[in-house]
Amino acid sequence: MEDNDYVLAFDHFYTTNHIQILKSLIPFIEGEHTGMLPALIKYMELQYTLTLIKKGSKPMEDADIHACSKGKSEKDGKEMEDNIEQIYNAVHRYLAPSEEKEFSQLLSAMRTMKNMREMQQMLEMLQSLNPDADTGGNAGFGGLDLNEIMQMLNQTGG
Repeated sequence: MEDNDYVLAFDHFYTTNHIQILKSLIPFIEGEHTGMLPALIKYMELQYTLTLIKKGSKPMEDADIHACSKGKSEKDGKEMEDNIEQIYNAVHRYLAPSEEKEFSQLLSAMRTMKNMREMQQMLEMLQSLNPDADTGGNAGFGGLDLNEIMQMLNQTGG
């Protein structure tokens, strides 16, 4: 979804056609009442949303906005890192610089952990293909055998 699509989806589920019409008319209204129209629209949106809550309605339940939903993630074959990145792409332009930096650091750390897990899986596969390699001393990478590499990966949380 595009960044603006999330806002449009929210508007679609939590507003009425009449409210949308009023929003569309704002640029055409002149005079002293122009300032109150946005406040009136927000009030109407709040009333409508509260009505939905009282009814127990969850209009967005089936919408395609569940970026972190475990069910969606399994269905689509996406990992949590991908979902977090989608959320970041949807909200990044609204973040303060410090929040942007923190989000970028989080994404970077998650990518690093994902890469470490992939390396660990590859090393486990290599070890399973050649189980005698760990007895040869320098049979691994950079003078380390596969067991030493595996221990280092386990210690880093991979």
